[in-house]
Amino acid sequence: MARRLIDQQLPGRMVNISSVGAFSYGGNGAALYSITKAAIIRMTEALAVEWARYNINVNAIAPGAFASEMMDGMLQRIGDITQSFPRKRLGDPAQLDSTLLFLVSPSSEFVTGTFVKADDGQGSR
Repeated sequence: MARRLIDQQLPGRMVNISSVGAFSYGGNGAALYSITKAAIIRMTEALAVEWARYNINVNAIAPGAFASEMMDGMLQRIGDITQSFPRKRLGDPAQLDSTLLFLVSPSSEFVTGTFVKADDGQGSR
């Protein structure tokens, strides 16, 4: 997609989806997951530098624990993890909408190469 925008000299927005798993790893057997999510963050930062001159903003969202099929499987394997969260809940995927809409809107014109943790305070800071 970026190639098309560059060739046509059009501005654009790219929003990658990573995970808070990119920022910490507790040895729970998901090393490859954590590594690839960290790579998405780094790719976001690097492509933002590469494509800024073409007016293409590249950012990422790093969700915490949200309701999903993947999360359902994890909860079946390891039990309820929400009790260790400050608000003792999983996120609803619709709660990511406002972050995504901001990153693709004109309001984020000066925002590129960054990530937004959307985790309800679930992880360490």
